[in-house]
Amino acid sequence: MKITGTQLFWILFTVEVVMAVWLRISPAIEVSRQDAWISMLVAGMIGAAITFLVVCLSLQHPGQSLAVFSRKLLGKWVGGLLVLPYLASWYILAGDVLRTFADFVHLILLDRTPLWVIMFLMAAMMTVMTGAIGMNGIARFCEIAGPLTLITLILSFLLNIGNVNLSNLFPVIADTGWKNILKAAYPPASFFGESFLLLVIVSMVQRSDKALLRSMTSIITIVGIVLVSTIMVLFVFGPNVSAKMRFPYFTLVRSINILDFIQNVDIFVLFIWVFGVCAKISFYLFLTSFEMANCLGLKNWRKVVWFSAPLIVAIAVAIPNETAIEMLQKLWRLIVIPLCGIAIPMLLLLATAISKRREARRL
Repeated sequence: MKITGTQLFWILFTVEVVMAVWLRISPAIEVSRQDAWISMLVAGMIGAAITFLVVCLSLQHPGQSLAVFSRKLLGKWVGGLLVLPYLASWYILAGDVLRTFADFVHLILLDRTPLWVIMFLMAAMMTVMTGAIGMNGIARFCEIAGPLTLITLILSFLLNIGNVNLSNLFPVIADTGWKNILKAAYPPASFFGESFLLLVIVSMVQRSDKALLRSMTSIITIVGIVLVSTIMVLFVFGPNVSAKMRFPYFTLVRSINILDFIQNVDIFVLFIWVFGVCAKISFYLFLTSFEMANCLGLKNWRKVVWFSAPLIVAIAVAIPNETAIEMLQKLWRLIVIPLCGIAIPMLLLLATAISKRREARRL
């Protein structure tokens, strides 16, 4: 399975931007108020640093995914144990996204449809997509869904220009202070740090020399879109109102009304979001199945899909309410990102340097 540098760009963009725009704006505004856009900039720098770290590590082991080179560096058992936190976090994240998606669709569109039906339909779609077409098909799908998402986001910003109130962004820093700005930066940074998924797919890029550039360009684009989304939400609703919204970007789109002619464009955004969520869950189904197959020494990773898909659905169904979702997101921030995004990659990078030094001495 090989993907191009352009496909790498759109995979990372599609997987990350959808949930970041949907879920991370109001929590940042709640803490740092009108300075939430500064928090997003700080978060973006943290996300870019994690992306740079994991791509540099992956490039040290061309053609090898995380499960392969970790065991090569640290041995079968220790290297295998280091992969377990990644598998656990990817399974939980996929279940969390599936449940959040089902809750949103149930709230906005299908309020009389049981949640499990919505989750089952999405799960069936992701299973067929992943099992039938694999990584190459998901990459091509992201090449379609990614640009559509980007264009839709930009158009929604342009159509809301008439609702902008510049005074909602002032004063800068004075009311909030750097302590709250930095505090508000970490939750969105944890979403940008989701880029540690590159530890698996960088090995699939046809031209590895393009991987770092495409990955960094993608994360910068994601940060830019989330930054502009935050600014537009603040411009239109102000910090007091937007901090209380669960889905501020969706409300932003619903507020579009140009001459009583251009209205109700939120339905288009909703369909684009469905495409993005479908790509995200399908990608994580592939990621978990592929890496578990590598850990178990299985040649056919598609067989693992029949284990991974029900497990993701079971996790989604087991999430009881919004409080549990918030707890999972807190777990992601406090444990997953420090461990899987920073600590383990740095450990593996150190082990790589030591291994190469030993090989150089032997020669």
